[in-house]
Amino acid sequence: MVNAVNSAQFEILLRHLGPDRETAGRQYEQLRLRLLTVFKYRHCANPEDLADETMDRVAKKLTELGDRFEGDDPSRFVFGVAWRVAKESFHRRREQQLPGAWDLADSTRHADEEDEKDRDAGCLERCLGKLADADRTLVLKYFQEEKRAKINARSTLARELKISPNALRLRIHRLTLQLRDCVRNCLDDARHRPMRVL
Repeated sequence: MVNAVNSAQFEILLRHLGPDRETAGRQYEQLRLRLLTVFKYRHCANPEDLADETMDRVAKKLTELGDRFEGDDPSRFVFGVAWRVAKESFHRRREQQLPGAWDLADSTRHADEEDEKDRDAGCLERCLGKLADADRTLVLKYFQEEKRAKINARSTLARELKISPNALRLRIHRLTLQLRDCVRNCLDDARHRPMRVL
């Protein structure tokens, strides 16, 4: 799985999708819905994650290509990337570990994984704390529910903010990019920080 895009790469993607932010946002949302349909049709696990991964890869590739990207409509390129992401997702599913009791993992590896989870959670908490109060509340509300309740809660949130669901999704995307950059930097700092001797 590729690393998430940064805000500059996301802006380049939007510029390819439309002449202004509103048009680009609508096009982004339509492409994402079509990707969800494709991944569901192919019986992929986690279609939402795969749709996001596809759009992130496209944003990175468009940034790499710069002026060498040919064509006005990148949607064909998006679906070419989606096909590769779908194929990779099937391989990832096949390579998953055996169920718990069958996997003879040693205790030191388990302890390392627990430490890593604690470090990840600590960095996420720290980065959420750096957001403005309204942005932090928005992100937490946006991701708090599951399945059908999640869809209803997001619609309600958009109505409360008096913005379209698409504008809400773009705002959340920008905030999550900001959070990912912050968490990545925090984890890098944690890895390079010398261990304390107790």
